[in-house]
Amino acid sequence: MKANLVRWGLALGLTALLGACGGGNGSSTVAERQLPTSAQNTPVDSFTPATAKSAEVNSDYTLGASDPAPGYKVTLGSAGTEVAKLQSAVDIRSIGQAPQIGLGRKIAELDSVTTFASRLQWTTGSDGSQRAAIRFVSSGAAGTRLVLDVSHIDARTKLRFYAQGAATATEVTGTQVIDALAVNELSKAGASGNHLYFAPYVEGEDLTMQIELPAGVATSTLQINVPQLSHLFQSPTAAKLTLKINNSGSCEVDVACKSDWSSTGNSVARLLFSDASTGSSYLCSGTLLNDRASSATPYLLTANHCISTQTVASTLQTFWFYRASACGSGTLYSASKTVNGGAALLYTDNSSDATFLRLNSSPPSGVTYSGWSPSLPAAGTSIGGVHHPAGDLQKVSLGTTTGFATCSRAAGSETFSCSFTTGSSSSTTHVRVGWNSGVTEGGSSGSGLFITSGSSKYLVGQLSGGGSTCSNPTANDVYGRFDLAYTAGIYKWLDNAAASRVPVYRFYNATSRVHFFTASTSDRDYVINNIPQYAYEGIAFYSYAASATGLSPVYRYYNPTSNGHFYTASASDVIYIAANMTPPFVAEGIGWYSQTASDGVSAPVYRFYNTATNAHFYTISASDRAFINANLPTYRDEGVAFYSWTSQ
Repeated sequence: MKANLVRWGLALGLTALLGACGGGNGSSTVAERQLPTSAQNTPVDSFTPATAKSAEVNSDYTLGASDPAPGYKVTLGSAGTEVAKLQSAVDIRSIGQAPQIGLGRKIAELDSVTTFASRLQWTTGSDGSQRAAIRFVSSGAAGTRLVLDVSHIDARTKLRFYAQGAATATEVTGTQVIDALAVNELSKAGASGNHLYFAPYVEGEDLTMQIELPAGVATSTLQINVPQLSHLFQSPTAAKLTLKINNSGSCEVDVACKSDWSSTGNSVARLLFSDASTGSSYLCSGTLLNDRASSATPYLLTANHCISTQTVASTLQTFWFYRASACGSGTLYSASKTVNGGAALLYTDNSSDATFLRLNSSPPSGVTYSGWSPSLPAAGTSIGGVHHPAGDLQKVSLGTTTGFATCSRAAGSETFSCSFTTGSSSSTTHVRVGWNSGVTEGGSSGSGLFITSGSSKYLVGQLSGGGSTCSNPTANDVYGRFDLAYTAGIYKWLDNAAASRVPVYRFYNATSRVHFFTASTSDRDYVINNIPQYAYEGIAFYSYAASATGLSPVYRYYNPTSNGHFYTASASDVIYIAANMTPPFVAEGIGWYSQTASDGVSAPVYRFYNTATNAHFYTISASDRAFINANLPTYRDEGVAFYSWTSQ
């Protein structure tokens, strides 16, 4: 049988090359998702689902007497001097800048896996699980976010974060951490910060991190450390920030005062995100968008100058229904909600200052998915904006479009420069507006600009910034043109909800030294929870769950001899297997759908045959391929197996 498996590896090396040149469905060229002609001028109405769409979310964990007390305490002194410098420098009116509300602080005593492990005091539960806790105090902080440097974590691990004395903790699973870091690496291989995980925000200066490992997992396999934390000197949950310049002005109007804007307000979130390289934290606004299928997929639009990389998108927390309890009350609505989990960066563009995300966790029940229009509003059109000025409770501003602008930002600069026109919109990138009620301020960045048609409101832009103040409400504010971002790429998701890509997950069995891939979330969860010898390694790449034009099925086969799986999109491979390799190979159907030629966006998935295990390995990473070819002589490079994607 071993001889047959070696021959199998050689034979498939040939058929893989044939398949890569046009196997599968036989197409030699395929097209990326196209903009439907009929959709180019057709708006989409808002949508409010009856219940929240289920998704993997962070859960609350109730703390009890059995939870371990922290075995070690990290204390960082006052950051008052650094905070004062930042507050004096922060100009929340500047175009193209998100207001900074937190700074990074190094934790030298926990900056390695070894030192972190030495601080943990483990206790064993009756079920065999092991738990440890460590406490962090950053003196004077309004809130904190820990930054975890993760080398290895078991998918079944549970991380809990809570304020000292709290009754509940926010729980994050090892699976969520692994997926977040895998997505970072897929987005930009080798980028700084790919291995850093930002924990959920905890209110106050004093937080505890608890770690729970399942029975049978050695504490030595947990390889993480906490090199820094983000010290927030303003709470993202506060009713109003106290930044030095232009706190939310007296002319601002609560959304609660305008009943016709209430539904639109339900689509707008306050955004908290952090910079992996510095640990700094920032605020912006964002808007949920409906797609043409009203699928309740949590697509969120904000500004490029707020979030422009996957490592930052992975740190995102969203705050919903952060509005006044009643018109002019100044108190927070009691049903406000926070959602953790980060987001996938789908599209970002500097010229129109647009970023389009897909939240990893569903927003809470009661949100609205905003309507939008792919058409540019004419000068003189009545408009409105819903936003969080200076991080305040949600406000609505009303005015008119006053013209257009062409704005740009130099590389490495945080400041936009704009040239304005009241004439033709040709070649412009932004819509210019003036206000007759309310204005925009820092923290409003990324919020939507809406036109009204009948009783419906449609988003047509996202805020870059401007000069409006309560004393000068008609000063130029500029919104990136949504029509440009839509036609340049966002349509691929808003007009193709049925064709959304799905993750393909990867596992490694250290005993048999084989990998397993699946596009099924239920398969992933079953393997994680029931077959512990398979270590979860995260998202390998993205493909499709259903057939569509330009896609080919990727067939899955099980080899009981090596305990490995083989995947192919090649029609000639399928024919060869049926004629010559059944048994031992067992056909398990279609695993997912990919391409046999690139659409210009998809990337090659490389296939290797390991002569030591008689099994195959697949990777979309060119750096992985180069490393294997240079360092692992038992791996035989068989070329391109099929083409998949590095993002959704």
